[in-house]
Amino acid sequence: MEKSNEITELLINLKINPNMAGFDYLRAAVDFCLKDDALKSNITTRLYPLLSKRFKTKPSIIERCIRFAITSAFENGGLLYLNNFYDTIVYKNNFIYSNAELISIIVEKIQLDRVLKKQQSAV
Repeated sequence: MEKSNEITELLINLKINPNMAGFDYLRAAVDFCLKDDALKSNITTRLYPLLSKRFKTKPSIIERCIRFAITSAFENGGLLYLNNFYDTIVYKNNFIYSNAELISIIVEKIQLDRVLKKQQSAV
């Protein structure tokens, strides 16, 4: 699966509305973090400024739109899809992940899937 489609599918499965600006910002944030893993630990100082340059807006708007998209997914029960990542209950929809936490979870999920695909193709 193409990387962009993979990210889009995960976000849709998490019930993040593709019509929200936060959807595009999240997709781009995950893409940037897949290219540079260090961005996951520098969300405010490096990732948001990169996104703001790409989308020609302020870092504070990027942060707020991502937060709103995550909150919307939480309210719709979409974050429960995270349980499908691990085939067990790891999330009960009783708290909202921070922007950095959810970006990291999605990036790690995609990275893990890639490793598993490589292992399966090697067998």
